[in-house]
Amino acid sequence: MRDYEIIIILQPELEDEARDSLLERIQGWIAPDGAEASSLQADHWGMRQMAYAIRKFNRGFYAYYEAQVAPERIAEIERNLQYTEDVLRYMFVRKES
Repeated sequence: MRDYEIIIILQPELEDEARDSLLERIQGWIAPDGAEASSLQADHWGMRQMAYAIRKFNRGFYAYYEAQVAPERIAEIERNLQYTEDVLRYMFVRKES
């Protein structure tokens, strides 16, 4: 298990209920079982202006996570995020120990 910082930008036009359910689904991908869920820290930064337009959106909903994730699961999580239309961008950064 390694420590990662994960930043995800969601489409700004999502309704609150749809955004909340998507964020819960993403947290389930990051920490699928109880042991890893205790290490997950979520911080939703809210709506922010982006430096440049992504898919014609100038704003996005930012979500920041710190979690312990097994390195072999990163590809699976990235694949799930890539195929989710409401996710504009995501980035995994390994924290130094």
